[in-house]
Amino acid sequence: MVIIIQISDLHYGSEFEDSYFNNVIDYIKQNKHDVVVLTGDIVHKGRYRQYQRFSAYLQKLKDASKRLLVVPGNHCAKNNGLIFFEKFIAPRRSKMILEDRDTIIVGVCSAKDDVSTGEIGDEQLDWLGNQFVENLENRVIAMHHHAIAVPYSGRKQTTLVDAGELIEFTQLFGIDLVLMGHKHIPHAYVIGPTTFLYCGTSTSNKVRADEGPSFNHIWLNEGDLEVQMVNSTTLQRSLLLERKNNRTKFVRPRRTRIEHLINSKVWDD
Repeated sequence: MVIIIQISDLHYGSEFEDSYFNNVIDYIKQNKHDVVVLTGDIVHKGRYRQYQRFSAYLQKLKDASKRLLVVPGNHCAKNNGLIFFEKFIAPRRSKMILEDRDTIIVGVCSAKDDVSTGEIGDEQLDWLGNQFVENLENRVIAMHHHAIAVPYSGRKQTTLVDAGELIEFTQLFGIDLVLMGHKHIPHAYVIGPTTFLYCGTSTSNKVRADEGPSFNHIWLNEGDLEVQMVNSTTLQRSLLLERKNNRTKFVRPRRTRIEHLINSKVWDD
């Protein structure tokens, strides 16, 4: 079994809350985990000064985490920010093997300079394939952008340009889990062997709909999966997803736009 804490969309520089960040750090220190994965949008504008000022927060995160893997988001890439991401944070793509947990986690860069739309690209898909030649039981991809649009998350289309290729890749390579951020909404889809898991904004007030700031605590064991969503203000946990023996037992429901339209009085005669 591997235990992952996923945080995302910190947005240092815009509605970032120190108290939320400190709560996340306290939770990481106090709860068992093997790795913390941060799925992008660490800073808001990608500027040198924002990365520089975030360095102290990053050190706190490193000190609290047993291991840390970070990928950039579209806000990290603004204003040539990927250069500063690699200077202050981490490489734009990386691989972590946890042999004691029979686990491989590969982080990829879906962000492009100064555009909100994401793309993996042929070269990176080829690179991904070469990483998963490792014969490890738990297989995880971390990226920022959505592979599948999330309901009730707004009309702006910022899913991957090559989402179909990425989804096909997950099926061909038997990926257990894809970790994503971006739209600040905790959610999950299951396709074949793969769970596509979305994280809320963990340390900011840039929330959507009726969601609050949150992060995910994940237990993955040879395809079996439990995800607890953790409220960043109260640190209370609630079940987001449970999957056992290749069957999904629970997915946290969301109020979708379809339900809203069906129940709307606007259409009454």
